[in-house]
Amino acid sequence: MKKTFLTVIFIFFLAAVSHGAQTLYVAVTGDDANPGTADLPMRTIQKALDSFTEDDRNLLLRPGRYEITEPIRVTLTDEKQRLTMRTWPLRGYVEPATISAGRAIGGWTEVQPGLVVTEIAEVKSGEWDFRDLYVNGKRAVRARHPNDGFFRVDVCGEDKRTNFTYNEGDLKNWDDLDGVELVFMHDWSITRCPIKEINETERRLTVPVKIGCDIEFFVLDWWEQHPRYFVENSRAFLDAPGEWFLDKKEGKLYYMLCEGETADTLHVIAPVAKQIMIVTGTGVSEEKVFPRVQFLNLHFQHAVGFFPKFKDTYWGMQAAVYFSHPDANEHYHADPAAVQCEDISGVRFLRCEFSHLGENGLWIGKNTSDCLVGECKFYDIGANGIMLGTHQHAGFAKDLVVRFCELSHTCVTLYGGSSIWVGFAENTLIQRNHIHNTAYSGISLGWQWNPQPSPSRNNHIIGNHIHDCMTQLSDAGCIYTLGWQPESTISGNLLHGVITAAGRAESNGMFLDEGTKGFTIEKNIVYDTGQSSLRFHRADYNIVKNNIFANAEGVPMIRYNGIPEETIEKIDNATPEPGAEELRKAIEEWMKEFAK
Repeated sequence: MKKTFLTVIFIFFLAAVSHGAQTLYVAVTGDDANPGTADLPMRTIQKALDSFTEDDRNLLLRPGRYEITEPIRVTLTDEKQRLTMRTWPLRGYVEPATISAGRAIGGWTEVQPGLVVTEIAEVKSGEWDFRDLYVNGKRAVRARHPNDGFFRVDVCGEDKRTNFTYNEGDLKNWDDLDGVELVFMHDWSITRCPIKEINETERRLTVPVKIGCDIEFFVLDWWEQHPRYFVENSRAFLDAPGEWFLDKKEGKLYYMLCEGETADTLHVIAPVAKQIMIVTGTGVSEEKVFPRVQFLNLHFQHAVGFFPKFKDTYWGMQAAVYFSHPDANEHYHADPAAVQCEDISGVRFLRCEFSHLGENGLWIGKNTSDCLVGECKFYDIGANGIMLGTHQHAGFAKDLVVRFCELSHTCVTLYGGSSIWVGFAENTLIQRNHIHNTAYSGISLGWQWNPQPSPSRNNHIIGNHIHDCMTQLSDAGCIYTLGWQPESTISGNLLHGVITAAGRAESNGMFLDEGTKGFTIEKNIVYDTGQSSLRFHRADYNIVKNNIFANAEGVPMIRYNGIPEETIEKIDNATPEPGAEELRKAIEEWMKEFAK
């Protein structure tokens, strides 16, 4: 294990270009009829990739924005093949090369003070639809009601699945109800679905199929007697700066200007392609490999969120996994990421940025090994930021590393995801990352709800700063685990800023859920959590030692649900008061070390 990590870390600092390799250049001002030299670059990335004739390859991208309508395919068909793709020149550039799966939208006209509109022929004809919009480098708000916060259900319907009554004045039978979407909050996931009817006389909202996936505890009032919800996507909701509405029947896009914006200063992008890049190879190498594919200093932006679903409904289950049919709980899926890696060893993402994405960011998935994500930034992502491993035992990943990255504002539309999700994986290192401001968990490790053997083992979460998680949902924490993972550790992390859960179950600094076994939890600092620093639920034997847990008065250091306290071995854990000097000094020393 140590040898693997040291090898990967050494490779991290190697030069990004293979000298003597075949080198092709691409520029937004180039031409695909060009030979791909520095003076005569090609225009498209895919054309350049398809033009290589040698095994050792460098693809250098001039700074600029490269629009795509289909995902770029990086395919290595022989183990001897190598590829480095990066912005060129590496230093001294004004902006990086950005690969965008979106399209710029112009032609704006101000039709009333603060409201602009443009017509899009492909929307009116049904050729184009989108759920995300980015204005002047920021995600705009799909018109919603209320503008902030949530409504509360008054009374759940008799079947607790298809309808509920709302409070007086909250909802109306809007003229464009057929396009309005209900966003319903469960404890650790959401449902997004159409609305069948709003009966103003009875104050009753009814949906076409049902709310919540086909598990008994997803009935409407399992976690909250008066659960939270909001509605979005009506012209009537367009009443606050930064909101937008797409009228698909008329082919018109409306936007409410923010302060300082005018129709002439808008730079608007809407997603077109579902994925940005798909990287595949020849499978997992049995030996440790020199980097086969390296991506350096590139930006990936504007991929589509993967809609529509069955009956236009998203029944979220956990970690951005959703049920594809309302009556078959074994049929769950996770949509591909904007950048997807499968059947390949030795992939590196160094100093890259993933932002303004509709669903999942980067997924290093089935049959992958010896991969590294280093010094990258992930923000404004609809669901999971980084995904590692698989949802099944077959094809599990091994020897994956995420280090020195920053992940923030993930799970912004599909709330029940994680900044970093790890499924079935072996020898994973998640170290010295800064993770903050996410709707659900910071790091989720494991995908088996029992203590039976699985491929997951020797996984490590070390020295991360994780805070302000669980901002929308409940029943997880800065770190969340599942299943038996022998020889695994959660060590030296600084965890804080977890609010008291809105739902039935707690939110914690660390939540070790069903089947968790084989972990050593040591030298972590946990403070400023509304509920217990550490919680176990139906877990098994783990060691908890030398941690600092600073809980408010009356809040237990560790919460045990469905597990005898003696199952957990506890050694020399400190419990200072939240404002104690001991805690202040420990945090100060940790921050000094993290900054090195």
